[in-house]
Amino acid sequence: MTPLTDALGTLGVFVVGLGLRLLAFVAIIALLSLPILLLLGGLEGLASLRRRLLGVTRVGLMFWRPGLYYAPGHTWLAPARHRGLTVGLDDLAQRLFPAPVRVSLPRPGTMVRRGEPVSTIRADGQETWIPSPVTGTVTAVNRAIARDPSLLHRDPYVRGWLFQVTPSDAAHEDLPRGEAARRWFMSETVRLERAVEHELGFAAADGGELLFPVHALLEKGQWRRLTDSFLHAA
Repeated sequence: MTPLTDALGTLGVFVVGLGLRLLAFVAIIALLSLPILLLLGGLEGLASLRRRLLGVTRVGLMFWRPGLYYAPGHTWLAPARHRGLTVGLDDLAQRLFPAPVRVSLPRPGTMVRRGEPVSTIRADGQETWIPSPVTGTVTAVNRAIARDPSLLHRDPYVRGWLFQVTPSDAAHEDLPRGEAARRWFMSETVRLERAVEHELGFAAADGGELLFPVHALLEKGQWRRLTDSFLHAA
């Protein structure tokens, strides 16, 4: 039995040694990954803090940011840091899309007109255009969103902005803002729920929450009618 005992002992030592090596390898990988995870977590934490400081809050089924102008096509406008306006999509608009794979933005210097296409979003083989909420000249674009279109979903009110524009007039000041914008936004969330229910032929809400993602519930033609109704409003 001695040879068998020796063999088992040798096997045990080998297994223990292999296990220790595996644990050491996992520990090294964890240590190398920790700075990256901390960095990503820190960035997301800072973005979350910034959203709270900006007052982003829940209105009905969506998130809404006060202090912005809201256009009928569900773009928002905010005074830019230096001059002009920053333009982005509100939470309702971004929920109409599956995970976007490409966001096409205008070039700085481009003249845009209110209600006409200024950007396109391609997702799940479907593409739709975003209207400009103002007439003016594009001064800057968000290159981060061109590289990472998921920002539209993850942070529509802060890092997910689209472009900046110098308006040719003050027409944007007639757009709803403050409490008027909040009431309009609330009515739009209700309208979206009713529109989805109409397209589906049954209730789209489960316990008061609209079933998302909307695009997954609809056929291509239904989705197109929905985006035309909510994004291409004059």
